[in-house]
Amino acid sequence: MSVRELDQAGSAVPWIESHPIVSVDIDSLVLAESPRSGGADAQHIRLLAEATGDIPPITVHRETMTVIDGTHRVHAAIRNGQSTIAARIVDCDAHTAFVLAVAANISHGLPLSRADRTAAARRIIASHPHWSNRAVAAAAGLSDKTVSRIRTEADPTRPAPVTRVGRDGRARPLNTRRRREQAAAVLRAQPEAPLREIARATGLSPATVHDVRRRIGRGEHPVPERYRDSEPVAEPERPARPVRQLPTRVDGQTLLNQLGNDPAVRLTEAGRHTVRLLHRCLVDHDHLARLSRGLPDHWAPQIAHLARICATAWQNLAEQLHERAA
Repeated sequence: MSVRELDQAGSAVPWIESHPIVSVDIDSLVLAESPRSGGADAQHIRLLAEATGDIPPITVHRETMTVIDGTHRVHAAIRNGQSTIAARIVDCDAHTAFVLAVAANISHGLPLSRADRTAAARRIIASHPHWSNRAVAAAAGLSDKTVSRIRTEADPTRPAPVTRVGRDGRARPLNTRRRREQAAAVLRAQPEAPLREIARATGLSPATVHDVRRRIGRGEHPVPERYRDSEPVAEPERPARPVRQLPTRVDGQTLLNQLGNDPAVRLTEAGRHTVRLLHRCLVDHDHLARLSRGLPDHWAPQIAHLARICATAWQNLAEQLHERAA
């Protein structure tokens, strides 16, 4: 399971639940590698053993038959004299199995202590050094600031990766100095160029390109001081791809009104439907920023997943139309 799959699911649970439920012999299971340093909780085992109704299936690592999630349920089954237990068996490497164990324990069941989550974050950083702080935080149930501190306290002799993989699954350089300078050069030469086009050309995120544009507009250096004080990360040279220059740049609402008034669009079902969708979706960056600040934190991963689905669909449409216009 990749960091992107974990983020898109909002937790490890939906990915695990995609696997079929089977019956396994309890004697074949290995109860080890738990992120819970204190071991099994006797009271929680007793409560599970006395519970009526169906108990959720456990999760097992196929290669080693180690219990990834459900150690307490296994102990409860043993206490009740069971010889088999319902399980979902997943294929992954040992490092991923540990990440799944941590993520599953965070999303349900007996919560992990902060000390256990901190220890888990250290281990995930060691096994997945290319993961971003937010990606590790999502898996370990900590804040990205806490993960940043843990990473800073880690072994200083470990070579730092050139890039880190974010929660969207994309690899980005740790030091964006050179790419920010490329984006600034494009913005100065083509101030009306779309941010997403510049992002794709330079390998930055649209949000970073937006930050570069704001800095230029305020007369500031396009690169934050923390990146200017250090040498750029040695990464393979990649010249910025050419950015498509739009012939004109007009206000989005004006363009949408022109589109809706064109009979070639207005008198076709596809045209009318497209205009209706665009009326709902046409928002600016500041509006989206206000929405982001007002949304509840506990729904953030799910809303982010839905937003990415919409963004991907519109991006695919944009590329198809661009190919037709080329």
